[in-house]
Amino acid sequence: MSQQDKNTTDREFTRIPRSIHVEVKKLEYPLSGKYSEKGMTKNITKRGICFIAPTQYTTGEILSLNMTLNGWHRHRNGLTAILNDDLSVTDVLTVIAEVIWSNKSASISGYDIGVKFINIYEDDMIALEKYFSKVLPYS
Repeated sequence: MSQQDKNTTDREFTRIPRSIHVEVKKLEYPLSGKYSEKGMTKNITKRGICFIAPTQYTTGEILSLNMTLNGWHRHRNGLTAILNDDLSVTDVLTVIAEVIWSNKSASISGYDIGVKFINIYEDDMIALEKYFSKVLPYS
């Protein structure tokens, strides 16, 4: 088994291939007037995502990510889950993430960006973990 194969199979969290729209904004001081840009996830885990974006981000940069995940909100506690019990409803998940790696995309123009979540509301993290416990890889 090659080192690359070993790195792919020895993941701490299962990666689920999903194409999810993500809105990306670099968090920096002073706050820039630059608007967010659109990206698309390649895969997602409980603790991070890999996405494709037109801009290359560097290791250590902090990003705000808004993702639309169908059905994840059903795993929230409280009134939100009751009011939004429809599986087709999309709800935005907002997280703060740190760039772990960035490479030129081999498949399309743009960059593959790997990030880990560093700030997420506790209730959203619990809901995301429940969502992942219900979703089988490659389904």
